[in-house]
Amino acid sequence: MKSLVASVTAGAFVLVLAGAATMADPATSSDLYARMVQVNAKLRTYKADVHLDVALKSFPYISPSLDGNVYYKQPDKRAVVFDTVPLLAAQVKKVYPKLDEPVDWPKIYSVTPLSDDGGATTFRLIPKKNGRVEHLDVKVDDATATIREFTWTYKDGGFVTFDQTFKMVDGNYLVDKINGRVELPSYKADVTSAISNYKLNVSISDSVFDEK
Repeated sequence: MKSLVASVTAGAFVLVLAGAATMADPATSSDLYARMVQVNAKLRTYKADVHLDVALKSFPYISPSLDGNVYYKQPDKRAVVFDTVPLLAAQVKKVYPKLDEPVDWPKIYSVTPLSDDGGATTFRLIPKKNGRVEHLDVKVDDATATIREFTWTYKDGGFVTFDQTFKMVDGNYLVDKINGRVELPSYKADVTSAISNYKLNVSISDSVFDEK
């Protein structure tokens, strides 16, 4: 049973996208994109506590919870390490909803601005390497240049979507809560996550980010 839960959780979170774009794209030449790249520019590292709840809406209809730590290190290293329910945590270590850093978008996506509702701009990111992902839509707050929502749409049907809120910690925009919904042909789930107790610019070994 735990193996199945781990597979479901991993499927919800390990979303690896690839593609290409150029800095000539209007989206990545915009003032908003320039401000996105500069968000938390002086933040070197952080470590924080994370609590994750997964409620499966398809068989086996269970609701596992995990606790652990999230880590970040400039320029683009991120990891989550769960320490609750050891057998499950061992299989889902470092799996967490994550996006490529905006600074990397021109290298790996074709980026197009879709709309601006007056408060937020939505970008469409299309991978150019063939894979399951058809496209990724990212909604960015126009005022803070932080990412509010992101949704993966899959070629074989279904989607995975997350929205997130931020809090200010020593002048940095850091994620406070993340809510997600998984609607895939093979399974469905609701996901909630809370991040707290940030420690900024602390020493973090590169081994934390190694794939095990």
